[in-house]
Amino acid sequence: MRRGAVIVNPTKVADTAQLRAELAAIFREHGWADPLWWETTVEEPGRRQALEAVDAGVDLVAALGGDGTVRCVAAGVLPSRTPVAVLASGTGNLLARQLKLPVGHFERALRVALGGVDHEIDVMRISLDENGSGQFDAEEIGLVMSGIGVDADIMAATTEELKGRIGWLAYPAAGLRQVVHDLVPATICFDDGVKLERDVTSVLVGNCGMLQGGMKLMPDAVVDDGLLNAVVVRGSGLRWLPVIAKVLTRSRRNSVALTRHLCREAVVSVDRPAGVEVDGDVIGTARAVRFAVDPGALVLRLPQ
Repeated sequence: MRRGAVIVNPTKVADTAQLRAELAAIFREHGWADPLWWETTVEEPGRRQALEAVDAGVDLVAALGGDGTVRCVAAGVLPSRTPVAVLASGTGNLLARQLKLPVGHFERALRVALGGVDHEIDVMRISLDENGSGQFDAEEIGLVMSGIGVDADIMAATTEELKGRIGWLAYPAAGLRQVVHDLVPATICFDDGVKLERDVTSVLVGNCGMLQGGMKLMPDAVVDDGLLNAVVVRGSGLRWLPVIAKVLTRSRRNSVALTRHLCREAVVSVDRPAGVEVDGDVIGTARAVRFAVDPGALVLRLPQ
């Protein structure tokens, strides 16, 4: 009999005992055994639990939480190619929204997964050069979007308390505090030989181009095309107006305010340490970041 695992971020659930019983019943309805069950903690946000689930030989790992939980679970599952189901709960859930999966409806999301098909999606591999030595380490994976600059500052300012009160509006609320922001001299090198040197507010690279509220920063982003979408942003004070206009109108034309580029790898170097975030989680500061695509590395369970 097939068996799955559920890895839950308990901060996103009102009653974990009730949820466990409800999800177990759905597994049984589909002819599966009761699932193995893990809960994440601040210290262990999902990777260790996923490794243990894989070691137990499960046929499916369901990640219940926001984009950060899904990312950590995926990091533990990657080497095994065990399929991952996304049971989205949280304020962002950008991966689930991009893939048109149920958000906030765990039972429906699980039924979709148990009746779905396996699909390979690309993974970002992000490595940091923390001090400008030229050595990249501390690799993380990303599934949605990663960046260096003001986006990391916004994520750092978006507290759980604020997200709990106003939901996804917490992100633009935190962004208002960053309207006036220093431009940072940066060099961006792409694998096709293109090199950009300019003062930037942020450089973002991703597989999913949707922002909170449904806005599309990367309108051509596809999760399974073997490419990354890079966006170079120059905005501070009134300079944000053309950036916002381009996003709202879904303009694909490059300008000084916002430049897009397709790549398989990008290296961003800045003249002083800047914050780095991956899928909404701040992972540290760096003088340089390398973003590389790992095509088809993660198996997701998606609707038929």
